[in-house]
Amino acid sequence: MPAERLLGTFTVRAAAAEAAAFAREVGSPGQSVPFTFPVRWLARPDFQAAAVEMIGDANWVPIHESQSFDYRAPLTLDADYAMTVTMKRETEPSRIILSAYVGVADEAPSLSMEMTLRIVPLPAGQAA
Repeated sequence: MPAERLLGTFTVRAAAAEAAAFAREVGSPGQSVPFTFPVRWLARPDFQAAAVEMIGDANWVPIHESQSFDYRAPLTLDADYAMTVTMKRETEPSRIILSAYVGVADEAPSLSMEMTLRIVPLPAGQAA
């Protein structure tokens, strides 16, 4: 299995209603896109499938270890962005790292973010 893999470029959007609901849940004030809202875009079933393929087994649970957001410019509500995502596999300790760059065509990314998931094997005989 490759240690790093480009997952692709995807169109993402911070829809006003979704951002407002997220803001309420995390207690974020204001009318803008909440700082951590883009992490939602990394919770795609095809990314989970890619992680299973990289690990070579589906008998594990991902535990959120860390996340980081580096904004060059704030995101705009109801605007389309291109998000390019790379997945990296580390074995000591066992982790999946998702790195993403979010922006508009022909400009530097507005946001770079990273999410690290610790891979915890399930006990034998217990399925994920």
